[in-house]
Amino acid sequence: MAALGRWCGSLGISRTLGRYQLLRILHFTPEHRLTQVEVAGEMQVTSANITFLVDGLEKDELVRRVPSLTDRRTVYVELTDTGRAFADRIVPSLASFMAAMMQDFSDAEKRKLAMLLDRVRHNADRFEARVLD
Repeated sequence: MAALGRWCGSLGISRTLGRYQLLRILHFTPEHRLTQVEVAGEMQVTSANITFLVDGLEKDELVRRVPSLTDRRTVYVELTDTGRAFADRIVPSLASFMAAMMQDFSDAEKRKLAMLLDRVRHNADRFEARVLD
């Protein structure tokens, strides 16, 4: 996590990895925009967390809020031109970062790690489901 945090800092992504995640999600959507509710669902966080992240990214002029023309209750989060250029630069660099982190692992070790991490995610999902019941 410390290395990932330093990587984010080196690219100018301040504060949280959540900011990177939000930019990445918008980067891969066809129109580079989603509703705040859709972003919250993708990131599996509360709408309050999304509001906080969008506020910071909007202040940095990387995203903007766009009200829906058909539903006053709906607000889109959309990459600005600056945000698109920034995401175009940082999203591919994460692949390079991840490759560097895995460079000394054999293919078998990578498959094993992926399987173990999938089990951790599965257990976390089961734990969360029990807590919410």
